[in-house]
Amino acid sequence: MSAYEKWRYPEKTSVISIEERAKYAKKPKRRSIFWAINQLWQGWLAAAAGENEVRIWQTCDRNGNTCWHGCDRATGRSKSAATDDEIRAWIDRRYCQ
Repeated sequence: MSAYEKWRYPEKTSVISIEERAKYAKKPKRRSIFWAINQLWQGWLAAAAGENEVRIWQTCDRNGNTCWHGCDRATGRSKSAATDDEIRAWIDRRYCQ
């Protein structure tokens, strides 16, 4: 809003307290039924895979950036990487030792 508009239309400008602003803030999204089904599926896969298997998954943030994650249940180590090649190298180092 320009300085002229503030002078011409003072009713449009107001000071809002933090508490008032919090009322209009976006509320966190509720988890969908699909999220719950996915969590059950992932739990079932984890149980079926066994304790010593390496688990690999991919995530994507809201900007579209992908990130690869790996978890080695036998050693308790995990790795996050920007590319799948880095995760493959991490797995190769595990099995080559």
